[in-house]
Amino acid sequence: MARSAPTSGPGSEASISTRSRICPALEFPRYADYLRQSDNPQRRELAGRIEHLASGDDSQHLLRLMERDRDFQAALHAGRIVRPDQVEYARWLEQRTRFDQVKGSGFTDRWSSNPADWRPVTALTAMFLHGSAAHLIGNMVFLFLFGYTVEVALGRRRYLAYFLLAGIGADLADLAARWNSLGISIGASGAISGLMAMYVTLYGRRRIRFFYQFLFYFDYVKAPAIILLPVWIAHELVQQQLDGQGGVAYMAHAGGFVTGALLIAWYRWRHQVTMVELPEAARDDGFNDEKARAEALMRKMQLDAARAAYGRLVVLRPADRESLTKFFNLAKLVPADEDFHRAALRILALRETDAETDELVHACFVTYWRTARPRPRLGPDVCARLGQRFARMGRIDDAARLAGLLQQAAPAHDALPGLLLALIHGELRRDKRARANEYAAMLDAGFPGSSEQRWRPVCCVR
Repeated sequence: MARSAPTSGPGSEASISTRSRICPALEFPRYADYLRQSDNPQRRELAGRIEHLASGDDSQHLLRLMERDRDFQAALHAGRIVRPDQVEYARWLEQRTRFDQVKGSGFTDRWSSNPADWRPVTALTAMFLHGSAAHLIGNMVFLFLFGYTVEVALGRRRYLAYFLLAGIGADLADLAARWNSLGISIGASGAISGLMAMYVTLYGRRRIRFFYQFLFYFDYVKAPAIILLPVWIAHELVQQQLDGQGGVAYMAHAGGFVTGALLIAWYRWRHQVTMVELPEAARDDGFNDEKARAEALMRKMQLDAARAAYGRLVVLRPADRESLTKFFNLAKLVPADEDFHRAALRILALRETDAETDELVHACFVTYWRTARPRPRLGPDVCARLGQRFARMGRIDDAARLAGLLQQAAPAHDALPGLLLALIHGELRRDKRARANEYAAMLDAGFPGSSEQRWRPVCCVR
């Protein structure tokens, strides 16, 4: 999360330029007097620097501070700073009115976190604002590095909730450190810091897969999760070096980090989660030697031999995602080969329901459906299970394809009524009422009196 002092909104640059020429002599000295009367030491210190800030380009910075000081602005517009009985009041009022019309209302000022005029909603909205493209891109890079793996461990909803809570914790820490400060805070860096803490707390020294891409080649490499901690620290040091004015809210980063670590500690205690992984040597069944051979064959670009080696690996460990994925990726190069069907059906048979497995199964299905020759080998039970899974994921079109196959192959299958009911709900969520009615008609005609038929939405006509 970065501290920022830009003025935003329509005509902001013009307004600053105009304001700097009109009446600084009337408002700046009065603003200094107003700050000297404050109980806040930061404001009194600022009052002592008014003369320096009012000269040259620094007057622009003073103007931003003064315009964001809502208490001062309220007193100014109420006639308590430049009073109506003063000689210069009429001239000041004309200039101030003209400036307010040009200035407009700044979007960033309204939704950023401002310790001098803090509102609870800005603890949430400020993390979605960024000071520059580089600020946004930097945060998104680390969101990708940490976020995907944490989301897989926590699930989508909990991951989103914890991410937002980390951002709120970051804002509160920054608020405590800069109470009544006139600078605003924007950015998701505090939430990203919390995400990094979640990542390290969840995985620590555990070896996990990192995705990497070089030109058209992509793969995974296994390394300890904590290896990204020094990368993040280096990123912070680079940001500090690039930020010559010291505008980085490091207390926000610390607050987000602590919040993220506490959330995962609570999560692990509440759900009795353990992150223990057996040493490779303790469960070696010839898998490691075969894997080394497969990787060596890949490096030599002996793809047919590598495909056979990965096929042996998935027999040794059917749940090993890395081997399954590589076996499938190699097998799909020859879509008419038996290995392609074997690889696809092994992935489609995975029963885990976490986000990573869901996406792997769906991506495999899409490729298998489009590529398999002469056609995919999907039996009724596979169609029923995948259809329910894709309906739950919101992949309604693919669930509908599977429902069609199931109805052709086994029109009385026990799972078909539930799949049709899931499609009705899915189409209604997409506001496709006509399609929902089609599935309702199929349900009524094929399974009258079933519990699914009785509980289908009443908005679907017979």
